[in-house]
Amino acid sequence: MKLLSLLILLTLTLSANHVRWFSNFDEAHKEALKQNKHLMILLIKKDSPECKDTIATTFMNQTYIDKINKEFISVLITKDQKQSYPIEMLYTFTYPTLFFLNEQELFSCKPIRGDITPHRLKNYLKECK
Repeated sequence: MKLLSLLILLTLTLSANHVRWFSNFDEAHKEALKQNKHLMILLIKKDSPECKDTIATTFMNQTYIDKINKEFISVLITKDQKQSYPIEMLYTFTYPTLFFLNEQELFSCKPIRGDITPHRLKNYLKECK
């Protein structure tokens, strides 16, 4: 019975719908230019339970995930990471924060700071772009 439960859990995990994240801003920006897409950047803080919860609840198994993957190049950036990102533009004291940038790295709509919920993100996706 344990083996069956483990197999079912593994199957569900493998079929989970999730955002395809880049971890390098420069590579993501190049890809956004190549595909003519906007950037969606999630800035998180390492070891933050709120950030981990946001990723698990808002960016996995939601109806809008396919839309995000189709319309945006998504970047997951950890505060103080070694790879560069436009820190002066993406500066915040609130984690997580979600930024939306166009191909020229200009804000396409205001960031979502703090409480990033599925409902809130779904509404932003309707008005942002």
